Amino acid sequence: MSRVRTAERPRPEHAASLVSSLSPATAAWLCAIPCAIVTALAILVLGPPLGDLVTPSRAAFDFLPTSAAGSFDTSTETGRYLCALAGPLLLSAATGQLMRRPLRLSPRLVEVGVLAGQLATIGLLAACLVVQYRTTYGPVYTRVEGAVIRERYFNPATLVAAAAVAAALALGVRSAALRERTASLLRESSSRRWGALAAATVLTVVWLLHAVNSDTSIASVLWPVRYHLEFTYDEAFAVVNGRTPLVDFSAQYSSLWPFLTALVLGVFGKTLLVFTIAMCTLTSLALLAVYGVLRRATRSSITALLLYVPLLATSFFAIGEASVNRGTFGNYFGIFPLRYAGPYLLAWLVARHVERRSRRIGAWLLFTAAGLVLINNVDFGIAALGATAAACVWGAPQRDRRALLELLGALVAGLATAIALVAALTLIRAGELPQPARVVEYARIYGSGGYAMVPLPGPLGLHLAIYLTYVAAIGVATVRALRGAQNRVLTGMLAWAGVFGLGAASYYVGRSQPEALRTTFSAWALALALLTYVVLRQLAREPRRRPSVAQLAVLLGFGVAVCSVVQIPLPWSQLNRIEAGPTGSAAADSRPLAAPADPRMRDFVAAIADGRARFVVVRGAPVAVLATLGHRLADAYGVRNVAPYTGVDSLHTTQQVDAVIAALRNAGGNTVVLPATFDQAGDGSAVVSTDSAIFETLGRRGFALVTPHGLEPYDAQRGVKDATTLPWRGGALVKFVDTHHLHPRALG
Repeated sequence: MSRVRTAERPRPEHAASLVSSLSPATAAWLCAIPCAIVTALAILVLGPPLGDLVTPSRAAFDFLPTSAAGSFDTSTETGRYLCALAGPLLLSAATGQLMRRPLRLSPRLVEVGVLAGQLATIGLLAACLVVQYRTTYGPVYTRVEGAVIRERYFNPATLVAAAAVAAALALGVRSAALRERTASLLRESSSRRWGALAAATVLTVVWLLHAVNSDTSIASVLWPVRYHLEFTYDEAFAVVNGRTPLVDFSAQYSSLWPFLTALVLGVFGKTLLVFTIAMCTLTSLALLAVYGVLRRATRSSITALLLYVPLLATSFFAIGEASVNRGTFGNYFGIFPLRYAGPYLLAWLVARHVERRSRRIGAWLLFTAAGLVLINNVDFGIAALGATAAACVWGAPQRDRRALLELLGALVAGLATAIALVAALTLIRAGELPQPARVVEYARIYGSGGYAMVPLPGPLGLHLAIYLTYVAAIGVATVRALRGAQNRVLTGMLAWAGVFGLGAASYYVGRSQPEALRTTFSAWALALALLTYVVLRQLAREPRRRPSVAQLAVLLGFGVAVCSVVQIPLPWSQLNRIEAGPTGSAAADSRPLAAPADPRMRDFVAAIADGRARFVVVRGAPVAVLATLGHRLADAYGVRNVAPYTGVDSLHTTQQVDAVIAALRNAGGNTVVLPATFDQAGDGSAVVSTDSAIFETLGRRGFALVTPHGLEPYDAQRGVKDATTLPWRGGALVKFVDTHHLHPRALG
């Protein structure tokens, strides 16, 4: 009978071989297709109801007509994006579960399952490439009827060159002689460490020269660069002019960095050159922090430098032609440094924390920094906070219940400390606690209200390939954690890069303009750099083994990043651009961001109406200047711009207009200065093209238009044709006066 039972049951040795043959990497590939199917079904079925559940009603936003026309209901995409975020976590959990309770699978079935997962991934990536080349962006994206654009990002020559780079790397590690020479070159030493850091610093400075501008050279830059610069410049001047972010000012891009830039402007001079150098310095420090992350993850300064240079180039991938006068997210300061600097500096602290195995106090300080990054900018900040927690979990030597509870305690304590520090800052500066609503005001208007949002061009495309890169980073981190890899910094930072990339992608998921995808390129390049190092290490350990299709895909992605290096700006050309100032047509259209010296402008901005409806120039008077550079103007002319926003282009709802009025009345002022852009009507007359709803809202709240004949009620039919105006940036400035408070406290 015992023989019969032995014949009927698998032998213990055979069962053991099944268990031992299931490595964490094999388990991850076996789970890939089932997890992808579950995630896709969740996106399709659960996305819409989840979006309705987590997205507030858009009825809460009373958009101005122009803003309402440019809004899009993002609730369904939000729900589907949240489902997509759960996909990598599902893969990690399934991989861990399969390792704890392995299934009885034949070696052949395991081999087929792994190959199927890899081939499915490659097929999906190939489909993304084909679809990206065929995708067109119509009026929903261009906002011009009949206008269609196509964005390929990487041309065929780039892809061929990237394939050559990938092949060279894959073949190079097979040569024993080359591996030996490379190992000798990459060996760490003090001289190589300092030399690599110096090289990284010089290259970073060279790459950022295109973002440096003076008050004269700014007239020659691309119009989008100049336009967006005005907002970030004015946020710094809002602090200089006495506003306090989170208390009486709502920043679109950054709530904390303006305190630092305002200090720099106060010390070194209130010029655009000082401001752009400060922004570029902050960006440089953030990117060098990423270099520090790579050095700790690879334990080699030369290796870190070789990975860093393509990352640097990809971070500043050109929008359009990579000429002397170029546009990138290096001179769009709303991305670099105001969004990325905090997370990247935090990543460096995370790498140090994981490397040094810091105790509770180290984790507490780490999450304090993460809390400050979150308060500074919510969309990238929450991604950085989640990435920091993930890195601490994946990179920890132990992941038992006690360790997780300690980590949770450090997270809560750190966030509380960050809130306390910001509260102390605002109390010292403004005598008030921060208002939580201001932290998320623009996030709500854009994310929940749908302002300026546009849908994804489709499920396939480069954006899905980038998503899969983050999934791969988290998957590799999971595999390394499960098998107890010694280099815990590499494990933790793979998890950090994957989670941060997924979270920061919310910027593009909501506002899916083709150029906005480039905002993800820096995070994508970081994940690619770390994955490339893992792949090359694997291939070097097994040089006779053919690279898998997944490994080749990673090397191809890194090859694309390497090709971006050719876009490096020539330093002498950039220095000439900065020194030369505007020329040709740019000189004729010169609109420097410095306040004009015209004394009429001083009187126009600094004068407020007294009780007899005449205007008196009052230094220090509270005025609401709603030009984009209103706080810059106010500081130059000695008045206080009490508007909590950076001009009319930052006002999207009637609630925001009411907030301006309330701030003005609370400060004791009664005068609003607004820009009005005039277009030519069919009969040759000039008509105002600025969103007239702002003027109408002011009129309904008791504000009258200033005309040469005195104060007159605003007439929507006539607009501002009869207004007293002063030329300003292709249009004019006009004034409204609060007739309910003609005698301001400023003149009392």
